[in-house]
Formats: sequence, structure tokens, C-alpha cells
Amino acid sequence: MINHKAPLSATAIPSGIMKALSLKQPYAWLIANGFLQVDDRTWGTQYRGPMLIHASKGLYESYYDYLKDSTNIPLPDKDKLEYGGIVGVAKLVLCCQPGNMPANISREQSVHFGGVHDEYFGFLFEQATPLPLMPCRGKLGIFEVDIDALLVAPPPTQAELF
Repeated sequence: MINHKAPLSATAIPSGIMKALSLKQPYAWLIANGFLQVDDRTWGTQYRGPMLIHASKGLYESYYDYLKDSTNIPLPDKDKLEYGGIVGVAKLVLCCQPGNMPANISREQSVHFGGVHDEYFGFLFEQATPLPLMPCRGKLGIFEVDIDALLVAPPPTQAELF
């Protein structure tokens, strides 16, 4: 079970070159904080392992409003969500279409694929950890980020992030 209130230690910040995936808010916050375990895409990947969660500049307002009005998820206010950088890290453990799930998938894991369209691919994340915002540009698809370079570089201006 994910401890949503565990304090982040300095040792939790990853280093080196890592894979990253960009998501609009509140999806980036939900995955980084362990409230959402599956994100769906029209494309799949063979990659498995640690994945940085990048928050793009976009916000799905209607989904955000629905979550605020209909759930107990402690989403930050819209102006407190972070945009334009790495906001978390999680382990990508599975990528498949709902009709092609492996036989050894747990019932708990398969439940998270319930909202994935049959023709899309669900990316199943585990061991999510939020990170302090590290501003950087996002890209389409899975891309690589050099964490060490981000940590030593001066922060980019907001206009450079998108």
C-alpha cells in the first residue's frame, strides 16, 4: 500500500538518465501520489522500470472538477498543482490492452484497467513517489531526462518549458 503521507527524503530523488512520461494535470499528480495506477495511451511500450512523471502545462478541468466534487482525494487547488516539470517517479510494471492482460496479473491490478478502452494500452504504475518540482520540457511519448543535469542547471523560465 502506498503511504501518501510519507515525508520525502533527499535520498528519494533519483539520479542519472531516466525514462519519463508527460501527463496533464491532475493525472500527473494522481499518479505521482499513488491515487491513480493506470494511465491509458493509444500506443504501447516494451519498457518496464522506473519512470519519471512529468506534469505538462495542461489541465483537464472537467476531470479535476469531477474529482474535487465527487471524491475524497486530497487534490491541491488548481493554482497549487505543479506544471512544466518532473513531479514524481513510479515503476512501470505492465503495459497492455485490457483484452490481452497476462494470466498472472493480480485481481487488484486488473481492476485498474476497468477504464481503459479496449483498443488502448494501459500503463500500470506501482511504487509511486511524489518529488519536488524539477522544471524541464516535456515531450510526446516516452523520453529521457538527465536528473543530475536538471538539479545543477538554473531553472528555465516558464516560457521555455513548453
